Amino acid sequence: MKPERKIILIVEDDAITCLANKVMLERNGYTVMAAGSGKKAIDVALNNKIDLILMDIDLGGEIDGNKAAQEILSRKNVPVLFLTAHIEREMVEKVRKITRYGYALKNTGEYVLLSSIEMVFDLFEAHEKTLESEENYRSLVEDISDIIFSTDEKGILTYISPRIKHYTDFAPEDVIGRSFHEFITKDDIPKAKEQFEVPVAGGSFFEEYKWVKMSGDIVWFRSSISPVYEGGVFRGFKGLLTDITFRKNTEEQMRILLLEKEKLLKELNCLYNISRIMEDSSETLDHVLFRTVLLIPEALSYPERSFAVISYCGKEYVSSNFKNPDAVLERELVAEGNITGKITIGYSNTDKDCGKALFDCKDKSFFDTITERISKIIELFIARDELRKLEREVIDISERERQKIGHELHDSLGQILTGVSFMLKTVKTQLNGSAPAAIGRITEISDLVREATQVCRQITRGLPLVNIQNNTLILALDQLAISTRDMFNINCEVESYGVTDIGDDFVSSQLYRITQEAVNNAVKHSGAKNIYITLKRSPGVYLSVRDDGAGIDPGKKDQGMGLSIMKYRTDLIGGEFSAESNEDCGFTVTVKILQMITHSC
Repeated sequence: MKPERKIILIVEDDAITCLANKVMLERNGYTVMAAGSGKKAIDVALNNKIDLILMDIDLGGEIDGNKAAQEILSRKNVPVLFLTAHIEREMVEKVRKITRYGYALKNTGEYVLLSSIEMVFDLFEAHEKTLESEENYRSLVEDISDIIFSTDEKGILTYISPRIKHYTDFAPEDVIGRSFHEFITKDDIPKAKEQFEVPVAGGSFFEEYKWVKMSGDIVWFRSSISPVYEGGVFRGFKGLLTDITFRKNTEEQMRILLLEKEKLLKELNCLYNISRIMEDSSETLDHVLFRTVLLIPEALSYPERSFAVISYCGKEYVSSNFKNPDAVLERELVAEGNITGKITIGYSNTDKDCGKALFDCKDKSFFDTITERISKIIELFIARDELRKLEREVIDISERERQKIGHELHDSLGQILTGVSFMLKTVKTQLNGSAPAAIGRITEISDLVREATQVCRQITRGLPLVNIQNNTLILALDQLAISTRDMFNINCEVESYGVTDIGDDFVSSQLYRITQEAVNNAVKHSGAKNIYITLKRSPGVYLSVRDDGAGIDPGKKDQGMGLSIMKYRTDLIGGEFSAESNEDCGFTVTVKILQMITHSC
């Protein structure tokens, strides 16, 4: 006879997510019911046989997941596993107050969700067994099936019921006349002495002990004793011993299950935080590896004594606790088919008792996952570096072509227009007023030549005639400011503090292009009267272009290509870009470079 399929109720207001989970669970042998709201969930849960509820916390409508779960649990005993995208402490505490079975993170994959469901079923079964054990305990007390005993004032057993043999294999005659302390484990003796050696009039005292059976195995007893007085004189104790071994073993199983779930959550949290680090596009590989190695020990079985080391490009990134390592595991980091480094995890200052528990299968599985993830991160940065190299080459080629065009316009077309203008002036002088019509025509031609010369100058203004290098950036910016003042009658000033050499020709050229674009935007669109260019060390390199124009409307969605180009150039040199309107008036473009882009080895 096939076992009955367990029934799971999915409470999810997202129809697609609900359907996907339903198909997955049915494929794994579960019967699935669904509800799209808190109200519907209450109705389905209370009127059907349900073995487990998967409850989305963020339900729409008047009844969210928390309220729905509270209403169901107040009227029915059924395990509830919350599904949420939140990991905040506040959310965890809220869930903990409602159900002992916790929560599972959304979008963590089929394996994690199925594992969480299996854990909930195990926890629920263990909890039910614990309740059943407590009920059995009460029945045993009522049926006088506990072990009854008495001692003298020194704690020597004077009587014990035959029931002792059923639990410990010791016959009553093996026990009577001996101290209670002889039969319990050494670590329980101090609390036994405290319980038996402090007689108090009235009342009972309860304690739990590990009793060593004749075979050497352990049986748990709950001891309930009361002092015995005769004529006001203390004579000893009377008491009951209740077997609680099953309950203790169940509690231990629950503890292990909870530890496994906690470890799984720590591993997921570690992987999630690594993903968050990678989302920051400004991070360098050096920073990513440094921050990642600090996260790994927290996901291992003994984080307080564990450490991690990532070796890459001749450099080691080390977490804390890296002292006298007693046990280590190593894996090679493989990127694009090549061994690029290695990762090591281990434990420091371990003792003999816990040494056997180090590096369990879950630690090793997590270590393999982390190794693969870090290898992929290195591959990504290598690919990113290659892309940056190609982008720099393309831009270098573009800059050379721009410079070539600038030279040709300046040296050929510019010179030709200047020569034509001079020749026209000469002809006009030679006519000396003898041909008014011709002189007028010559004047018109001269005006057109002058306009052509102006257009040529405007074009060559954006095409530098010299290559911008790291030690010529200040000079190029000064020339840009001078030409802006001359051509547009706008005050443009350059301020430089502590910058004599940027140290990289490509970075210098990109800073110049960003400045040029910002100045052009201010001239064309802002109506500014003053433009201030600032370049300084702060530390790193700091560039700002500030004007006193109209600024940009923050509600305008399309901010134009200029800002996008400046942002792109800033990313190429590993900087941080910002562009925003000033509080009083005008607009400021800022570029900060804290560390120059370096290539992976």
